Amino acid sequence: MAGVLVTADAQQELRQKGRGMTRSELARLNPQSESTSVLLESVKALLKNEQLEEALPFLKEILVRLDGDDEKKARQTLAFTLYQLAYCQMQLGEYVSGARNFVRFADAFPDDLQQESARVMAAQCLTMVQQWPAVEEQAMLVLQNLRLTEELKIPAVQLLAEARYQQEKWAEAIKPLTSLYRMAQKDTVRSGAAVMLVTCYVRLDDFPNLFHFLPHCDRVSRHDVGLNLALLEAGDSHYNNGEFRKALLLYRLVLTKAELTAHYEERLRDTKAAMKPFVADGKQTLTEYKERQLKRQQLFDRLKAQYDVIVDFQDYDMDVMLRMAQCYNDLGRNWPAHAIYHRIFDENPEGELADQARYSAFTVMIDEREWAMATVEGYAYVEQMPNGEFRDDVTLNLMQVRMTRQQFELAYEMGQKALELSPDHKYIDQITYLMGYIRFHSLDYQEALQHFTRVLGEWPESRYYESSEYWRAMTLLFLGEFEKAESAFAGYLSNPKYEGRLYEEDASYRLGIAQYGADKFIESEETFRSFVDRYPESTLLSEAYAMLGDLRAAESDLDVALDYYALAREKAQNIGQVNYPLFQAAKVLEMERRYVDIVEMMSDYLGQYGSEGDFANAANWKGKAYKGMDQYSRALEGYFEVVNAYGNDASLSGVDVILNEIVSDYRNPELAKNQTMIMEALDEHLHTVSGKAERTLVLRYQTVFAEIAEGGEREAFVEAVVQAKNIPAAGSGTLLLIAREAVKLKDWALVHEAAERFLANFPVSNQMLYVMIADLDALIGEGRYTEAAERSEEILLKFGYSKSVGYARKRRGDAFRLSGDFERALEAYAEVLSIREWRGALTPEALYWSGICKMELGATDEAFAYFQRIYVLYEGYADWVAPAYLKSIQCMEALGGYEQEIVNTLREMLANERVAATPEGSDAAERLEALQAGEVVP
Repeated sequence: MAGVLVTADAQQELRQKGRGMTRSELARLNPQSESTSVLLESVKALLKNEQLEEALPFLKEILVRLDGDDEKKARQTLAFTLYQLAYCQMQLGEYVSGARNFVRFADAFPDDLQQESARVMAAQCLTMVQQWPAVEEQAMLVLQNLRLTEELKIPAVQLLAEARYQQEKWAEAIKPLTSLYRMAQKDTVRSGAAVMLVTCYVRLDDFPNLFHFLPHCDRVSRHDVGLNLALLEAGDSHYNNGEFRKALLLYRLVLTKAELTAHYEERLRDTKAAMKPFVADGKQTLTEYKERQLKRQQLFDRLKAQYDVIVDFQDYDMDVMLRMAQCYNDLGRNWPAHAIYHRIFDENPEGELADQARYSAFTVMIDEREWAMATVEGYAYVEQMPNGEFRDDVTLNLMQVRMTRQQFELAYEMGQKALELSPDHKYIDQITYLMGYIRFHSLDYQEALQHFTRVLGEWPESRYYESSEYWRAMTLLFLGEFEKAESAFAGYLSNPKYEGRLYEEDASYRLGIAQYGADKFIESEETFRSFVDRYPESTLLSEAYAMLGDLRAAESDLDVALDYYALAREKAQNIGQVNYPLFQAAKVLEMERRYVDIVEMMSDYLGQYGSEGDFANAANWKGKAYKGMDQYSRALEGYFEVVNAYGNDASLSGVDVILNEIVSDYRNPELAKNQTMIMEALDEHLHTVSGKAERTLVLRYQTVFAEIAEGGEREAFVEAVVQAKNIPAAGSGTLLLIAREAVKLKDWALVHEAAERFLANFPVSNQMLYVMIADLDALIGEGRYTEAAERSEEILLKFGYSKSVGYARKRRGDAFRLSGDFERALEAYAEVLSIREWRGALTPEALYWSGICKMELGATDEAFAYFQRIYVLYEGYADWVAPAYLKSIQCMEALGGYEQEIVNTLREMLANERVAATPEGSDAAERLEALQAGEVVP
């Protein structure tokens, strides 16, 4: 019985599946240091997205914190936590722990509505580890409730019956099995109950309820080898006919090898003992004696032959068990099948059936969709059966299980392992295709291209050829190789080997995108026109119309472009397809100075979509239109209308985008005449909302004042905002202000709290970089240099080599320097100096600290070169030029023989008015005066 393979359609479904909390989000959360409320929020998010393994440390930490707390709310939280912990452990295959925590929950909260269901699940966990007495105990506790709902009664009875059955309490199992058979609604449950009932009757010699003839079989007949082999053959016949229940009943009636051999050995002894020497006692004649002896010998020979059949059948018991497991599997009862498969290879790991059993233990967990257990079984097979018959099937299915669980890197590693173990892998084309698919979605397009190209080159008859051709074209498109992508999509669409193209619609659209990227605008427009005609119901129809709008707009055919953008919005199936053509249309209207139309369009959009849409962009476009008409007061009115509507929802970061536009307007010299109007409007709106229960909105207005006010007025607003109590209600802009100002106050705990809140709630904000930099500053301020360096690496990975990232990389050098690792500090500063985007104020600073590191390492001459480079090449940066002069003088003093050069350097330093005005300049003047007077200057 083969495992389930993931088809191309299923792979598409996997791609659309939500991701939940990302690894980077989880990495930033430390269960031991987070507040209990943050732990609960994280747990709920993880449970909602079925990230059960990731939820475990959070649940355990909450449990530790609340254990022993008798306060009502704490008890409620403890109950929730304990139940969810047990559930997660159960789902992840940690059955002993899961059972223990379910029982603990049920014992601790006897009045909880889930108390009885917890005992049922505890029993279910215990069945997996075959602790049948404990299963029986929990099931009986549940069934003490005479008013138990059918929903719980059925599984409770089932567990009780199976527990007694597994303990071979045949008579005691009859009653629950009979009840289960009567109550069960599912055929599989009823079948299972029937199977166990029949077995119980057999074990109790109550054969009338099985087959009509079997109850009449005596012990000799029952132990006859022929009879038992006949039962096996009959079971096989029923199995092959799909009558799995009957087959199972028959297999279960087959006696074990030990039972049969013991019986035959007894009969052989008895028969041999009956073969005594002839005694002439008149009771029998010699002829009669010989006749009886012959019959006894024939019986003995026959028994011996049958006995030898059993003894020589090495895997007899295992073979019967394998048949039974297969029946369970086909009846949909995968857990009993799994247990039997385990028994087969546990009891006889070197037997011929061990390979098949271990493979089947893996496949039944796939059938059960128990991905965690399937993974465990699959890896056990690969480790213990590296040359097994089913190695290729297991490695492929393991790869697909990992993909099902969104564990793409682990899936890729398994693909590599599969090809390493089996270079001629049975599914090498599929493995290679999946590796390319994973690399594509990991944004590693070059490697993805290699895998797809290999499939196309080596396996032209592969069922994954079409998918590889399509994804190769997609890879070229994402690599920006537009002409090659155009050729690839065109080749796919014209390939005659496909009867019905799986990706025809999408490829037709992507062809137009590739042509657009290759500057083949005429061809691109033709492609998109053909697309909208050919696929009027496509989910990409809106996007195709939007592209036609872009193409017409580029040709200054603005009215037609607007018509296409309107069609794009009309055909939109999601907010993203509404937004793009809307704002593209706004750009066209702006070119035509049709500001009234922009205002009307954005007003309609805001009225229709509200906070569900991109209200910030719409409000800012509306404001831009009013500014274009020189009606700033109406622009300001539009800003505040949206801010007041949505500003008290801290999760809506778009509000801060609008407020940032107001700040930008205030600072814009061209709009300076409106500064008073802006301040008065802000003051009015802050005063209006201050008397309401709108804490978030109040904080947002105070944050804006802190951005544009000066002096004491600004400090008053900063003081009002920068407090830990404001963090739960703070929006993204307020959290950024708190983090930055807390750095100045050296309140590192407040910085971290604000940053953690920001990162948890605004993972895609364009202000995230600045919050992370503030958090980095706090880590350095606390002396947590290793964590600071790690945070700098995280910033680089997330934001690349943008201008502001340079500061984070410079601070990485600071972390190494402050920790005494001067060599690594020099490497970090060298990185800052090598990136063009980071040149400017960071350059003299990086040079200065590089010089300091060289001094610490004893390389004074090299340090001197760094300091000299600062005041020679970057004289405009007085804050670094002044200390660089003094440090260069220290270097010359340490090197010796530079007395005149020191005097010249001091004079040069004081000749720069900006440098002379610094504290270092004052010190230099004193030193120069002392040197000129012939004094010794320390």
